[in-house]
Amino acid sequence: MAKFLVLFLSLFFFSFGMDPIKVMYLTYPLKERDFKKAVDDVKKRIEEKGIKVIRVLTISDAIRARGSEDFPNYYVIFGCEMPEMKSILLKAPVLSNVVPCSVVVHQSKDGKIYATLINENVFLSKYGNRLNKEERLAVRKTYGQLRAVLSEKSGKKLKAVRVPPPKEELVYEEEVKGLGYDEFKTLFKTSLDGVNMNVLDVIEVSQESPKFSIFLACNLSYGEAILKDIPQFGTLAPCRVYTYEKPNGTVGVGYINIPFLLQTYSKYLKEDKANIFRKADQDIKSAIKEARGE
Repeated sequence: MAKFLVLFLSLFFFSFGMDPIKVMYLTYPLKERDFKKAVDDVKKRIEEKGIKVIRVLTISDAIRARGSEDFPNYYVIFGCEMPEMKSILLKAPVLSNVVPCSVVVHQSKDGKIYATLINENVFLSKYGNRLNKEERLAVRKTYGQLRAVLSEKSGKKLKAVRVPPPKEELVYEEEVKGLGYDEFKTLFKTSLDGVNMNVLDVIEVSQESPKFSIFLACNLSYGEAILKDIPQFGTLAPCRVYTYEKPNGTVGVGYINIPFLLQTYSKYLKEDKANIFRKADQDIKSAIKEARGE
């Protein structure tokens, strides 16, 4: 089974010469040479498109404050709260990995500045059929506007390729029984903090039934180890762990399928980095287990 999955992933991403990093992420070389000005320019232009930016995460500043002074400049422009977000996520919770969006602005060792955006089509190919036409168009329109901003700031146009839906689920999800939504949410936040997946914020997508929340969790030690080598992964940062009320009264909780990422990007990850991913996966699963009282 494992060999079949690896073969499938290879065919999925490498057919027609596709590199999985280039399929999943679009990275633009920015013309601006000053890092903070580049971040401000991209943020301002995104907002001028009518896309709300929730916050800018100064990840490299936080990592350097821990003593890693050589960590390269790395900020995440986090936002994209579109009017359709609630209806989209209630139908397809997994899309919380692309709505809200994250645009990563990062600097390489040679001083060049880049902006990276995830390819929404990878998720829409798998889960877009849960949405109506208008909702799918809303996601594509928002990402189209983001690509237009980054093309303008780089002078380079990149196309978000459309790919067939992967057979593997893009998220790992559990069902929690025996606890009310609000009770589980409170316990889960405490549990995440307890495993050092520090909760930066909770986005309340829907505060009325069916309720839906996105926990923005972060472990700077993991981020420092991974983002320095593969900055593109920051488009999924902070780690989004979603919770929602299911129709049967139970609670759904899920996050990006880390084993899927490991198998897809295995050639880019040394074993020590892969182990960090595995540890993060174990931490979140442990927090879910603790919150449900097991």
